[in-house]
Amino acid sequence: ILNDRLTMREIMPYFRWWKDTSDVLVTCRIFIFNVTNSKEWLDGEDDQLHLEELVPIVYREILVHDNVTFHEHNSTMSYITRRHLVFLPERNEPGILNKTIIVPNTSLLGVAARMENDFFFVKKGLNIVYSLSGDSVFSEMTIYDYLWNTKPRFLQQARSIVPSMVPAENVGILSTMYEDPEEHVNVRYGRRYGNEQFFMMNTYEHEPTVPGFSLARGDCFASIVNSSEGATYPQNLNEQSVLIYWRKTLCRAVPLYFDGRVQRGPLIGYKYSLPDNSYDRLPNSTADCFKGRYGPLEDGSTDISKCYHDVSLVATSPHFYARNFTTAHKITGMKPNRELHHSYTIVDPSFGIPLDQSARTQTNLAIPKLTDYAPEIRRFSEMIIPMFWIEYHQKELPEYIVRTLQAFYVIRDIEPYLPYGLYLACVLLLVVAFREAARFNMQTRIAPSKC
Repeated sequence: ILNDRLTMREIMPYFRWWKDTSDVLVTCRIFIFNVTNSKEWLDGEDDQLHLEELVPIVYREILVHDNVTFHEHNSTMSYITRRHLVFLPERNEPGILNKTIIVPNTSLLGVAARMENDFFFVKKGLNIVYSLSGDSVFSEMTIYDYLWNTKPRFLQQARSIVPSMVPAENVGILSTMYEDPEEHVNVRYGRRYGNEQFFMMNTYEHEPTVPGFSLARGDCFASIVNSSEGATYPQNLNEQSVLIYWRKTLCRAVPLYFDGRVQRGPLIGYKYSLPDNSYDRLPNSTADCFKGRYGPLEDGSTDISKCYHDVSLVATSPHFYARNFTTAHKITGMKPNRELHHSYTIVDPSFGIPLDQSARTQTNLAIPKLTDYAPEIRRFSEMIIPMFWIEYHQKELPEYIVRTLQAFYVIRDIEPYLPYGLYLACVLLLVVAFREAARFNMQTRIAPSKC
């Protein structure tokens, strides 16, 4: 069965499970950090920015695999991935999207951080655009606008003066994360690569690197090779297996290591977790592709600016779980908790199919020391400001897939005994046959002859 699955024949159930994921519920929960003392902090009355985590906004992520093409000459498969979100009213607080929040003006502060090393007159130009726009370093808006329709006055003013400076007018966080409607993926399949390399990625968007990293330009080799998008992993996993997970929202591939065996319903899965040091700096700085484009980052943080229009954004574990940041002393409200904030996947070890998995990451604005800007902008110097954290959670599989996996293990467990069972059945059939033949001969001998 496993050998046949390697071929991904389109008529087989396991191909349909992968291609059509409509029966698999994946929830996307977004936790936004609301600023509760913006005025007091700007006025200098408070030394720390107070952040309050709001109840999650819950969506369902729909995943579609389409345009599947098999390249038999090199045993690879290309396909297009499409993802979109559907709001789940029954899982949300009534009226949650209309709730008003106060958040840092990410566009303004991100551009300021990006231009910090530019000439004085360039930064002076930013100050002029900021002044003309009438914008503020804090934005008050609804949660819906923050997620889907953020159009700061600063960006609109900048776009009217220098259109090329503003790659996107709408910088809503979910609008930005899902702005690319299609993702092009190439993976390995077939007996040529076997169980160990099954469905490992070769390229993403036709390149072996994270989008934005170009080997032709001499960029760092931020590889996505051998990673998986999380829909399925290699087969016949063991405790030494290392799973590599790729997601564009994280802007990098990360390794997951064995963390124990876990019961999930009638099945026993292998749990692989993201290590606490996954985002730490590497000893070899030149090989560290995510050390920070606008200043060196601390352990526990990874630069994601390449995937988000070069804005000075970094990813961490939610609530800075497992790491302490010196640049975080100017904020309060972080409450790290391993059970709530660590990332993992629990997979069926034979098929590599996820039984339960959670990918959790926090997006932060990383600001270096700022000079030559307006005082309220400079107030944010040398800070890491949590914006939101997001959780993608697949809690379980559909019942028909679970039952199919159960049936596989029943067959697998009795398979070693099948030859003995068949041998015994043959012996019994022979015994019965000889017995019946002997009885027939006996009856023939004692039967009276006719005169």
